[in-house]
Amino acid sequence: MSQLKIVSYTQDYLEEVLECWNETLCYDVISKERFLDFVLLDDNFDARLLKLALVDNRCVGFVYGVRRRVPYLERGLEPTRGWIVAMGVLEDYQRQNIGAKLLDSLEVDFKQLGIQNITIGAYSPNYFFPGIDLRYEKAVRFFEKNNYPLGGLAVSMQRDLLDYMLPLTTREKLESLHSEGIRIIPYETKYLEKTLDFLLSEFGAGWKRNAFMAMQKGEAEKTILLCVNKQDEIIGFCMRKIDGLDCRFGPIGVKETLRSKGLGGVLLDVMMLEMKKKGLYYLYFLWTSGDAIRFYERHGFRTYRTYHLSRKEI
Repeated sequence: MSQLKIVSYTQDYLEEVLECWNETLCYDVISKERFLDFVLLDDNFDARLLKLALVDNRCVGFVYGVRRRVPYLERGLEPTRGWIVAMGVLEDYQRQNIGAKLLDSLEVDFKQLGIQNITIGAYSPNYFFPGIDLRYEKAVRFFEKNNYPLGGLAVSMQRDLLDYMLPLTTREKLESLHSEGIRIIPYETKYLEKTLDFLLSEFGAGWKRNAFMAMQKGEAEKTILLCVNKQDEIIGFCMRKIDGLDCRFGPIGVKETLRSKGLGGVLLDVMMLEMKKKGLYYLYFLWTSGDAIRFYERHGFRTYRTYHLSRKEI
């Protein structure tokens, strides 16, 4: 192999990085437009942390690291945390220690910046995946070999709505809720402050941000459902299209003290019905784990991706 160089990203290598990304991350291919939006124009992008492996001045591998340069909602800067958002080495250049050298170079820079732990994926706000897709078998082995522990599993799930009908049990549940003064309604501007306050107090600033952005874009009325009680207080929330894609579902949640009433299932069923009415015959979300998997399975969802979660202390 010709001499290998590890360098930081410059715009001269944009097309080669895209080629490398799309050849190696075959389940996560990306357009130039999305790469610009989600990587180069990310507020936290730092060219020093997008490492390139060059052979004969050609990019044959990359690792994209992130640390926060701009505070993220209530999480702030998270100054000791870094992320590996994506990584790949072309097939012909694998098994030549290139990935390890890329990783070592990134970890050195992370340490110099005060980073103490590194998460694979799971970076907000410009999010691609929560961990290592099990189908990337070489990546699973690579990160495990380099002391990134394989933690719990997370899944992506989907459901088609072509045959969807509101279940009879849900219709009955809706009638029962109505008798208690509980309604499921589309978002209206009069609920702006209540919605944002509810999301911040019950689920955190990330959820608040999702709703706030939908409101800013004038889309909240079409993409958010609320569950309100007879006092007109918000007790449940459901939305879609958080990244501009009509069929992306979530988040969904119910007031903590009311989570045994089955409100979440009713919200989900009503959202699916409303999506079908709009001619949207498919929905998906990027990840969940634990008991939530069974919740979605009961509503006809199936898993289409499974990931190892991983976080390393350095």
